[in-house]
Amino acid sequence: MDFSGELTSLQFISPNGDKRLLPGGRKQGCYIPVAGDPSNFSRIIVCEGWATGCSLAENEPSALVLAAIDAGNLKPVAIAVRYAYPTAELIIAGDDDRLTDGNPGATAAEGAAIAAGATWVLPQWPDDAPDHLSDFNDLAVWRKGGKE
Repeated sequence: MDFSGELTSLQFISPNGDKRLLPGGRKQGCYIPVAGDPSNFSRIIVCEGWATGCSLAENEPSALVLAAIDAGNLKPVAIAVRYAYPTAELIIAGDDDRLTDGNPGATAAEGAAIAAGATWVLPQWPDDAPDHLSDFNDLAVWRKGGKE
């Protein structure tokens, strides 16, 4: 969706986790509404993916949670959120791509937060968390005994 409320594309997620956007759809500055009431929220949380957004919404039921689709779209979405909600508390919940050179998830989250005057956070990993976990959904699934 864009910030005028128009549906701009669809994302398809296969059982094995492959993600595809609708050909010809628009992504830049658009988001997936995950949870929350746009007219009544405690804060706005922007993250990369839908599953991560679901985990964040579970922990913050009063928040408006928006998924930016990927790290490259965090900054445009954060800027659009700031324009639409200038006084809102805005949190960018980044992926911690700690096994990837340059940690693109953290780098994008920090850049989005700086551009939009927001706070950015990454998952806080317990000492026994597997290194391959990278986002808040991975952490939530792992804590519940899942296969992440």
